Amino acid sequence: MANPYQQFPSLAPGQVLSPEDLRGVGEMLFGSWGWQTRISEALEVDGSTVRRWVSGAVAVPQPAKVALRLLLEQRAGRTFRPPPVSGADGKKPARRRSEP
Repeated sequence: MANPYQQFPSLAPGQVLSPEDLRGVGEMLFGSWGWQTRISEALEVDGSTVRRWVSGAVAVPQPAKVALRLLLEQRAGRTFRPPPVSGADGKKPARRRSEP
């Protein structure tokens, strides 16, 4: 499996998981039929909750997004590294200094 951040950009840290990417992740994990039910079972949420996420009526909560990313990693048998985060000027943010 390719890096899911390339295939599903909104799966990256700091992004809001789009309904389109949620559909893609669901189909990748569970197939094209019944994936909404399977996601609801895996995340222990009501099926109507997943349907609201897919419709875009409610945003996917970050913990659910992280759980889906971990399921993809488990399926692939490896850990995916998120793309580097950069500021508006293209530079990486400064590392916090330790407290003296």
